[in-house]
Amino acid sequence: MSKDNLENHPSNDLTKSLSYVFSLLERGAKKRNDDLHLLTLSTVNAENQPQSRNVVLRKFDVNNSIIRFHTDIRSSKIQEITNNSSVSLIGYDKKNKLQIRISANAIIEDNKKSLSEIWSNMYPMSRECYRVTEEPGKIISSISDVSFQNEGEDKLNGFENFVVINCKINIIETLFLFASGHIRAKYNYKDNEFHGEWLVP
Repeated sequence: MSKDNLENHPSNDLTKSLSYVFSLLERGAKKRNDDLHLLTLSTVNAENQPQSRNVVLRKFDVNNSIIRFHTDIRSSKIQEITNNSSVSLIGYDKKNKLQIRISANAIIEDNKKSLSEIWSNMYPMSRECYRVTEEPGKIISSISDVSFQNEGEDKLNGFENFVVINCKINIIETLFLFASGHIRAKYNYKDNEFHGEWLVP
């Protein structure tokens, strides 16, 4: 990016930069091929060891400061979140050379009506992974041991394994990587709004 373009880049202003990052997260939730469609989620297990895996960004709710992803209720991350709701999410937008780090509290959605509405709007291929008969991460002797329930006439097979995780954002850190000098900022969520400050890159 040229020096002239950099001077007009939203990263030079705390408020504009945050709005720009929000727009990228909203786009990431909608576009499957977007860099921010996949985020890395980190939790802590019972042995106090960090556990990381990729999750699909399903929704970014800017008004309520929430990031949403879906998972299998039998997965290890559910017990980890139950024991310690503090999580971290990280994403990297290659085109914009932007790293986003998020600290949040994960909340397991238990409203069956809400879950049912989300389930009914999912693609069949997305629902299929919840019909695996054994719990994710279980040791098997062969890949042929993996089996799935059929969809069922009501298309509800697997629904009992489906759950939504809403991550209430506490902190967002942004890092724009520029050859002329990186720009890093931190935003703390307090009193229903984000308060920004600059950080040394």
